[in-house]
Amino acid sequence: MKVFQAPNVSIEYFASSMQIHQTWNDFVSSDVFREAIDQTVLFARKHPVRSIVSDALKQRAVSPDDSAYASSVMPELYKAGIEVMAFVIPENIFTKMALRKFAGVENAAIHLQFFSSVKDAVEWIESVVVS
Repeated sequence: MKVFQAPNVSIEYFASSMQIHQTWNDFVSSDVFREAIDQTVLFARKHPVRSIVSDALKQRAVSPDDSAYASSVMPELYKAGIEVMAFVIPENIFTKMALRKFAGVENAAIHLQFFSSVKDAVEWIESVVVS
């Protein structure tokens, strides 16, 4: 099920696994980035979501302000029931650094890991989420 679609970002929900997949491509403007984050939070509040896979493999760097914005919604995602987040590590070194900085934020309420492929991310989630 499509949750959100905009230039260079797509968010889908898979009910069978209660999983959101974010796919980021190239440059995403600050407005679109924040709208995608907001739509993820809104959807998670209204539907059973246990995990998020954020595929940032092809994403360009995100501004520090946008990274901080994404970090600021983490408590809302925890409250909504998100247990696990997996990031597919981007090719762009600046995006990689921003995601690693994001992961350094106190995320004790969930498991958070980085991967080189969506397949590896999904397999890891399946291994840590108890059905």
